[in-house]
Amino acid sequence: MGSSTKQATSSSTSEPWGPQQDYIKDVMSQAQTQYNAAGPSYFPQSTVAGFSPEQQQAQQLGTDRATQGNAGMGIAQGYNNDVLVGKYLNSNPYQDSVFQNIQSKVMPSVNSQFMGSGRTGSNMQGDTLTRALTESYAPYASQNYQYGLGQMDAAANRAPQFAANDYTDINALGAIGQQKQDLAQNETQDALNRHNFYQDRDANKLQQYAGLVGASYGGNTTTSTPYQTPSIWSQLSGGALGLAGLFG
Repeated sequence: MGSSTKQATSSSTSEPWGPQQDYIKDVMSQAQTQYNAAGPSYFPQSTVAGFSPEQQQAQQLGTDRATQGNAGMGIAQGYNNDVLVGKYLNSNPYQDSVFQNIQSKVMPSVNSQFMGSGRTGSNMQGDTLTRALTESYAPYASQNYQYGLGQMDAAANRAPQFAANDYTDINALGAIGQQKQDLAQNETQDALNRHNFYQDRDANKLQQYAGLVGASYGGNTTTSTPYQTPSIWSQLSGGALGLAGLFG
C-alpha cells in the first residue's frame, strides 16, 4: 500500500512587551470609561458672530438712502424732465429785455425816415417798422431756440443716467438684504451642525472606543504543514532489503 498524508500543527503566541502590558490595560480601561461617560458636549454658545453696531448703523443708513433716495438727485431729475418736455424752450426771462433793447434802437431810425418824407403813421411805416424789428430780433430768437433744443438733447442723454441711479439704490438695498440673509444662513447652519453633532455623538464615541481597544497587542498563530508517512508494507519491504544486503 502507498504512503499517507498527515498534518503537522504548530502554535505560537506573541504578547506585548511585559512593561507595556499595564499601560495597555489602562488605555482600555480609560477608553471604556470615556465611552460610558455622558460627553462630549457641543460648544454651548453660538459659533456665529452677529453684526457689530457700526454695521447695523451702516445698514440702516443704507436702507434709508436706498428707499428714500437723494433729494438733490430727485430735484435734478425733475429739472431734467422739465427740460426734456421743452418747458424752458421759449421762456428766457431776458427775451423781453432783449426785444426792448432792439426796439429802442430800430424804432427811432425807422420813424426818422418817415418823418422826413411826411409819411408818419402810414401803413408803409408800420410794415417797415415790423420788418425791421423782426429782422433785428430773429437772429437772437433763432439762437435762443437752437440753444433750447440743444438743452433738450442733453437732457435726453442724461435720462438713462437717472434711470440707472434707481438701480444703484435698489442694488444697495439688495446688498444689505444679502448681508442679513447670510447671517441668518450662518445661524441656521450653526443650529444644523449642533443637531448633527448630537445625532452622531454616540456613533463617533463607539468608533473612537473601537479604535482604542482594537489595536494589535499580540495574539495566537497556528500553522499546519502536510508531510508524508510510508505504509507498513513499505517499511517491511525496506527492512528485508536491508537484511539481505547485510548478509550478502
